[in-house]
Amino acid sequence: MINDNYKLPDGNVLISFSGGRTSAFMLYKILEANNGLNENVKVVFANTGREMPETYDFVQRCGDEWNIKINWLEFDSYKVSQKNKYSFQEVSHNSASRNGEPFEKLVAVKQTLPDALQRFCTVELKIRTIIRFLKLLVKKLFLSCGRCTQKEQSGGVTWKK
Repeated sequence: MINDNYKLPDGNVLISFSGGRTSAFMLYKILEANNGLNENVKVVFANTGREMPETYDFVQRCGDEWNIKINWLEFDSYKVSQKNKYSFQEVSHNSASRNGEPFEKLVAVKQTLPDALQRFCTVELKIRTIIRFLKLLVKKLFLSCGRCTQKEQSGGVTWKK
């Protein structure tokens, strides 16, 4: 009998997949309990640029073998009027940073290295990067719901309306 703890709620769901074994086990159990994933579920992998090469291959293999789309995300930043703006890029197994580029960008804009008092790596490189992705999905969903002009609806998503 499949454990109901892995049954997803109705509506839109975002799953953060670290690329580790326990995260893969959780994702597998979710797939098993829900007979796969529907279009209302997004799976994300937030790349720091310093994962082990085997992790990148494992994330790709999970997506391929389980027939699910895994959205690969990386922290990014840019300047607007002398202010740093944080953003993200969607990448793939082939284009993902592997030499610490997202971390280096973060250190450059923070102008300091993380330490015991300034633990911003996981917050910015993973948590807030995923939140930025989620906000973009919500924005696209809002635009695709007919609350805006036709011109503004150019980037709709397939999430449930």
